[in-house]
Amino acid sequence: MTEETVTFTIDGNTVTVPKGTTVYTACRNLGIDIPIFCYQDRMPPFGACRVCLVEVEKMPKLQSSCTLEAHEGMVVKTQSQIAKEGRKEILEFLLINHPLDCPICDRGGECSLQDQALKFGPGKSRFFEEKRHFTKPYPLGPVLMLDRERCISCARCTRFSDLVSGDHALEFIDRGYKTEVGAPAGGPCNSKYIGNTIMICPVGALTSEVYRFRARPWDNLPTESTCTLCPIGCSMILDSRDGKIMRTRSKENKDVNDIWLCDKGWFGYEFSSSLERLQMPYIRKNNTLVPTSWDEAFSFIASKIKAAKNTDSIAAFGGNVLTCEENYLYQKLMRDVIGTVHVDARIGCDFEHEYAGMEIAIGDIEHLSFALLLGVDLTEEFPILWLRLKHALNKGAKATFIGHYAPEISRYLEKTILHSPRKELETLTSYLDEIKGRRGAIFVGRQYLHSVDRDAVFKKLFDFCKNNPEFSLNVLEGKGNSLGARYAGMHPDFLPLNESPTSKGQSSFQIVNRTLNTPLSYLHIAGVNLRGKIPSQSWELFRKNIECLVVQDLFMTKTALSADVVLPTLSFVEKTGSFINIEGRIQKLLPGKDIPDNLLSDGDIFIKIAEKLGSKITCDLSFIAKLQQERIPIIRSEPETFQPVSFSENELYATFAPSLFDQGVRMKHNLHLIQLCQKPYVRMHPSEGTKRTLQNGQKIKITTKEASVSCVVKFDERCAKNTVVIPLGFDEVKTHEFGQVLLNGLTVECTYGN
Repeated sequence: MTEETVTFTIDGNTVTVPKGTTVYTACRNLGIDIPIFCYQDRMPPFGACRVCLVEVEKMPKLQSSCTLEAHEGMVVKTQSQIAKEGRKEILEFLLINHPLDCPICDRGGECSLQDQALKFGPGKSRFFEEKRHFTKPYPLGPVLMLDRERCISCARCTRFSDLVSGDHALEFIDRGYKTEVGAPAGGPCNSKYIGNTIMICPVGALTSEVYRFRARPWDNLPTESTCTLCPIGCSMILDSRDGKIMRTRSKENKDVNDIWLCDKGWFGYEFSSSLERLQMPYIRKNNTLVPTSWDEAFSFIASKIKAAKNTDSIAAFGGNVLTCEENYLYQKLMRDVIGTVHVDARIGCDFEHEYAGMEIAIGDIEHLSFALLLGVDLTEEFPILWLRLKHALNKGAKATFIGHYAPEISRYLEKTILHSPRKELETLTSYLDEIKGRRGAIFVGRQYLHSVDRDAVFKKLFDFCKNNPEFSLNVLEGKGNSLGARYAGMHPDFLPLNESPTSKGQSSFQIVNRTLNTPLSYLHIAGVNLRGKIPSQSWELFRKNIECLVVQDLFMTKTALSADVVLPTLSFVEKTGSFINIEGRIQKLLPGKDIPDNLLSDGDIFIKIAEKLGSKITCDLSFIAKLQQERIPIIRSEPETFQPVSFSENELYATFAPSLFDQGVRMKHNLHLIQLCQKPYVRMHPSEGTKRTLQNGQKIKITTKEASVSCVVKFDERCAKNTVVIPLGFDEVKTHEFGQVLLNGLTVECTYGN
């Protein structure tokens, strides 16, 4: 089908463009520079600032080029005297109340108003009256500051909140000359994407509290890297000054994050400069951890490994925060040098990552016509995927959510179907019949993945997608570089490059259970706070049965406090290496700050331990070569058998809910971002609370066969009946007491009490 075009004239040049193209876009394609403020090419034209004026023959007034569609035979003049004068007058108008405080404005040096006023505006102001003054800065939350007198009411930030993120975090307050940006109901803005409004603000009205007054753009040294804080792997820029991270910014990558980041990407780097970071190795002497040298630490580790009774009594955990190359060295140290097969990057669930990965490319989500979300809370678990899906919804796509509780995006969905845990298979079976014949993508998240019905659900999904190939199956499971860890061989069932080993090892779950009864000679843990994943009573026995525990991490975690040796290491902003995201795309990391002389990377630590054991390990060239490809294949094995699960209308079943802003180790050391962490609540439908004579807002006790946990309850009609939603990742809610593996569908009792 031939695309319909129009031909018209711009400054004497004949131009042919697709029908529907704006005059501004056509001018930009010709290299004609027209000032712009409100226009942002990821949102529809708006025409708020009026600075992009052009003259059009047969039209009595100047026209805003960003909202004017090109028509056949149109004659446009961008450089006529009247057009230039019109743009100049608009700029003068915008500067009337602007404070002209460029020397102290964070936007100075990268400010559109500054640049356009210099290039297109008047040389001096005719306005001598007193300008407006406001209290500054006005906080709109822990990370966002507003300088109201700088705002030019372009509406980029408010339209982003409406059209791109859909969270309505910012809006215009009042009208006329009193118009200003604010948060609904006058409170702090509630968003997981507010950093993007700072990026698209054309002036210094919205600034980052984290970056405020820290550096000028020309002082910063930019480094392109990848965010590893979730499995999306967004492209980002690390800006450093004098060897320290000043800020992070998004880097345009249309295949992954487009031009956006979530707020963890924008502000989640402060932990890398925390004063509480480990600066030296520690070794346990007389039952106390004391500072030591690297050489003594490595010698002690080597002696303990050599003294191990057999290699079956040695294991290694962790890897999600490591690069692919570091994971490769980790498993090579364990398998080839030490001789153990018990390596696992997964903690707790030994079934995790069996099906993980996306068949559709992230960038193609914007072109979907239909999406089925099965138990995935996108904004909490995979936030950038929501921005890509929202773009598709803006173009007319439809989406349905099925799960245990309604996500915050449910207002934009065609259907939201709620059911209790243990009803996954029943609900899914009835709904799949409705969508036969449609085209789209299925996204599966934690509510379905960590379910007692897991294998039955995947059997049903595999069969459906086999018979309906117009649907892609996208399994959103894992943390950080979990796919990269598996690809590098940090998995008991896989060697590097997903090859099968001669002898399979035991998972972390199996090792922990085994160690409760049988002593373990040596356990190495990299980047995991295992103490927060195991019930307290089990941990005491587990730790007692480990002869030597070595932990390498950024901070002195609870796990590190009980270790025999603690090794400091580097954060992702200090590393060089590769990262494999949830779609199997290989991304690159580069260090954006100076690396302290007294610290080693995780990879260097593994190399040094190998040297102490008399071996030399490196990344094989064949593995490095595979990391040069664009995407790795997603490996899945279809479940063969599964056990049916029971359900009772009289029972209450738990579902465990992750949060983007939780109280994880790194989050706690982000001084600003941690303030976005909300108070945790256990949620349930009001009718379930009434049945149990509970009151909204009171502290309740959640009891299983294994343990009891206390938390404040909040009644929420967006929860399914027979369901209690328990938050993960909060100190106040000690979910690890329920067991190593937290499966949705766990039977619980809720009663009043502490």
